[in-house]
Amino acid sequence: MKRFSLSRPTMATLPVQPLPAWWLITRRELRDTLTDWRLLTPLAALALVLPLLVAAAALALIRFTEQVELAVQIIPFAILLVGFLPAGFSLILALESFAGERERNTLETLLAMPLGDRELYLAKWTAALALPLIGALLSQMVFGVTLLVFAPDVALVAFQPLRLLLLLVLVVTMAMVMVSGAVIISAHVTTVRAASLLSSLILVPLALVVQLIAFLIVGNRWDGVIGIWLGLSVVVVLLVHIGMRSFSREELLAREEIRKPWFGWLSRRPRRQIAWFGGHPVWVVARREMVEITRDWRSLTLLGFLAFLMPTGLTAAIHAISPQLDNPLALAPLIPFAGVLAGFVPISFALVAALESFVGERERNTLEALCALPISDRQLFLGKLVGTLLIPLLTALITQHLFYGLVAFNFPTLYADGMSLILLGQMSLMTIMVAVALVSGAVSFSIHAGSVREASMMASAILLPTTAILQAQAPYFIARRFDVVWLAIAGLLVVALAFLRSGMQTFQRAAIFSRSREEMSLRRIWSVFRRFFNEYQPAGTPLTAYRGLPFSPTRFYRHEFPALLKELRLPLLVSLLAAVGGSVFGLTLARTLVLPPVEQALATLAFGPTPSLFLVLFIFANNLRVSILSNLLAPVSLGVFPFLVPATVFAQIGYVCGRLFINSGGSLSDPLIFVSAYLLPHGIIELPTFMVSAALGLRMGAALLSTPGDFSVGENLLWAAAQTAKVWLLLITPLVLVAAIVEGLVTPLVIRLVY
Repeated sequence: MKRFSLSRPTMATLPVQPLPAWWLITRRELRDTLTDWRLLTPLAALALVLPLLVAAAALALIRFTEQVELAVQIIPFAILLVGFLPAGFSLILALESFAGERERNTLETLLAMPLGDRELYLAKWTAALALPLIGALLSQMVFGVTLLVFAPDVALVAFQPLRLLLLLVLVVTMAMVMVSGAVIISAHVTTVRAASLLSSLILVPLALVVQLIAFLIVGNRWDGVIGIWLGLSVVVVLLVHIGMRSFSREELLAREEIRKPWFGWLSRRPRRQIAWFGGHPVWVVARREMVEITRDWRSLTLLGFLAFLMPTGLTAAIHAISPQLDNPLALAPLIPFAGVLAGFVPISFALVAALESFVGERERNTLEALCALPISDRQLFLGKLVGTLLIPLLTALITQHLFYGLVAFNFPTLYADGMSLILLGQMSLMTIMVAVALVSGAVSFSIHAGSVREASMMASAILLPTTAILQAQAPYFIARRFDVVWLAIAGLLVVALAFLRSGMQTFQRAAIFSRSREEMSLRRIWSVFRRFFNEYQPAGTPLTAYRGLPFSPTRFYRHEFPALLKELRLPLLVSLLAAVGGSVFGLTLARTLVLPPVEQALATLAFGPTPSLFLVLFIFANNLRVSILSNLLAPVSLGVFPFLVPATVFAQIGYVCGRLFINSGGSLSDPLIFVSAYLLPHGIIELPTFMVSAALGLRMGAALLSTPGDFSVGENLLWAAAQTAKVWLLLITPLVLVAAIVEGLVTPLVIRLVY
């Protein structure tokens, strides 16, 4: 037996060096951040879904124009964009570095740590930088891998190592600028709400910098991009230096929330209580909310700053661009769209008040007094909605019309060519619809959030789809297809009504108070999901009514799936309407739109694909990818993506049949031969399967809008997700595989036989 000498110290007796105090703070912040699934879930969705959507859009544009060289201009900017947006949306963690500690009553404990002010500030800065960097780098990595896997030819042209390295360090530097500014703001305000309101002072200038970099990339001016990176690096150093010099824990402890009135004589007036207001109950709550917003000088300063900055900045951009164009009137189609964007920015940054409508009242300990009012739940919800909507909406309309006025005054010919009285009303209506959709969604999210931090992180689920809808309208503005813009306005109206219905149906005062005491955990979520997965019961059945049966595929095929189809009657009907509507749209579009790539493919229909196992695997993977992504995005898009799958598929079928009908001189034989050869062999399996998948996705999207029975919104979403996962496992995946085998091995033989 080996003996150890007592004179030789072993590893167990060596003194353990204590960790530095600043690292303890940083490690605590990182642990709390990286283990909070409420924060990581929306960021992961944004960092994983956004690059996929941007990559699909960029590849579609490059394939449509048939110019691979265009990737050199588009892909670098897309890499910058997918890195900037996740970093911007995760800025809430930096904004609450110190203000959040104050609201959680942990500021005194933090400031009692045995380290200097500069070390404390740097510890908070380092911890706040983690999530923006993770989100930005993960999003860029997903974008790059997507291009390498699905479009290696485009990636080889666009990916240049030095430029990729420059874009990487540029995104990192921009994240450091945002975090540095946010930590300074958090150290000098008293509430997370005030910090969130002032975040536009960081995001708006950086968004303009991103637009400037886009112009430089398109113009192949990479020397200018390097100059911007050097300038941002200097800004990082200055902001960190200013933050460390201005941070003082004594001032931070002594600072209280002081709302100074704008005029001295107002200081003699006592603060108006809610009982002093008169009128309709909805207007009583709305006026209380508006008084709270207008008493905060930060809110008014922010809205005034945005209302002045956006119109003047866009007008200055027109001044700078017009002399460089051969025909300055080419900018006329962009004038209506620029006005909508000018109004959208104040609305998006004024979401803070809407996001904390109810959860903010709970954190300020004023929810009990608000809910004690002798009014109904619906009146309380509508009062909060109207109160948080009116001031941002008025600001957006003022900003929008101020821009149009500046354009009309400085460029009368441009305004006359691009605008009209009808267009002015249409753009105002679109701004109103955007504001109602955003604010109603934010108020609905505030009902179900557990803290202001969670509500702020949920903002990406509202802002990202709305921004995508507005960006998608830009080509139609340029083409002056304002009939399509009317459809977008109608879609926003439907979304706004859906949020309103969801909020009024799910808002209950008792549920809000119980939710504040409920601690959600992944273990409980998994337990509820597994119970829904193992045993089918109609939606709305209380959890106590479940019998605890084990999972049984036999029971699913014989009893559960027929019962589930009966419950999915309405989503299946909506899927059928999407298919019929897509077919009609494709047939109509075939009369006016001629696509050269499609015409070339139609000329070679007799030379079908060669049957092979590789074709089977490709079809199987592609069909699974489309269906799974549409279902995963269903809750975020409120069912829009699942609706688009059958609509798009049948629109393509209708367009091809329409072109065959026209090219054959009005004969039905060519479309019928195409359907019987190219679609019928595998379509009898594949198309109904996609309809069921779309119906499940629509049910998941509707889970956030209405709750049957005693279900909460979370339980309703878990029920829909469990049924979707079960049907996918036992039905959709096997049928998609069978359809892919038929399409890859049998359909090519049928094509050769028929043609």
